[in-house]
Amino acid sequence: MQVFRAIFLTLVCWCVGASADQNDPRLENLFQQLHQAEDFEEGESITQQIWKLWYEIQDEEARDLFDRGVALMARADYRSALLALTRLTEMKPQFAEAWNRRATLLYLMGEYSLSMRDIRTTLALEPRHFGAISGMGQILMRQNRLREARKAFEQALEINPHLMGAQINIIQINKMLSANSV
Repeated sequence: MQVFRAIFLTLVCWCVGASADQNDPRLENLFQQLHQAEDFEEGESITQQIWKLWYEIQDEEARDLFDRGVALMARADYRSALLALTRLTEMKPQFAEAWNRRATLLYLMGEYSLSMRDIRTTLALEPRHFGAISGMGQILMRQNRLREARKAFEQALEINPHLMGAQINIIQINKMLSANSV
């Protein structure tokens, strides 16, 4: 009975680890598919699957904090959202999407240097996080660091060539740089 229980617990732990966040083994295949997608709709569908995996976390308390933080952000209750997401990053420091979500919140609050710090943490945990890289580009645009912003958006497109927002931002940056050089 003890052996069966040990095997069962090992399998449960492996399955839980295999189906959560940026460590999910399905991500590798999805990123490959993303580069092979032939049109925007297919690329967008794969992108949504990646986001879904990034959002997954098996811990119920952590899931509740994440959901609460996102809901509070949507209601523009930034102070309460910051408390929830900060608690989540303390509770689950290896959960990249917690850091990314807090980076987004800090951006909305105008706290660009703090947002960049959380983006760097997100990217340390998930270097392919095209959302975090795009967020970096947004901050750099706000700071009028246009060449660096363009480079960030280009990097995001290397990872996910179907990011319409990044493509539009690059066009806008190129226009701004051309206007400044005249």
